[in-house]
Amino acid sequence: METREQILDAAWDLFAEKGFEDVSVRDVTTAAGVNLASVSYHFGGKEGLIQETVKRCMNPINEYRIRLLNGAIEQYGALEKVPLERVMTCFMRPVVLPEECDVTAGLMLRLVARYLIESDYTIPSVSRNLYTEVFQTFAKAFLVHYPNLSPVQIVKHIVFASGTVVYYHGLGKLALQLSAGGQADVGDIDREEMLADIVGFAIHGFGGKPE
Repeated sequence: METREQILDAAWDLFAEKGFEDVSVRDVTTAAGVNLASVSYHFGGKEGLIQETVKRCMNPINEYRIRLLNGAIEQYGALEKVPLERVMTCFMRPVVLPEECDVTAGLMLRLVARYLIESDYTIPSVSRNLYTEVFQTFAKAFLVHYPNLSPVQIVKHIVFASGTVVYYHGLGKLALQLSAGGQADVGDIDREEMLADIVGFAIHGFGGKPE
């Protein structure tokens, strides 16, 4: 394995386990078994390494969204024929089950938290462009079902709906424990059930299931 990939693999695991701020360059190079200067050589420093990790996390999720929607379009014959629930599932599934595109939920949530807390962090241009493509593609798909909404309203609803996934990943188990009396062991969250619940909730948030 090349040094660059060794560093990325080590950083991926450490960032997912400890977060970005608690991992030093030395931690990464020690775990990767490479010299300290190699991070500067390959990435320009820790921030450059984080940016590469962002791309490695975000891009597969958004590529999976597009792939799922394209598969649905192929199945139904046209974008206009894809059912609303299927469109919503194509958008939500990659963030409810990021492991399907080799991204851990923990690292995804840490990235989201980082951008929420420090909103001035720059999203890598390739990831930003992919996000733009995803939002434009899904906005077009949702407009088929909600022609009375403006593109701006559609994009806002997409953002709101995405927030439900983040919160459920982070607080879903706690919410289930509290609803069961606070002390019960509710076990692990069934993510297929979580996906179905979020899809239904998001559809209502968009304005309900159209006729």
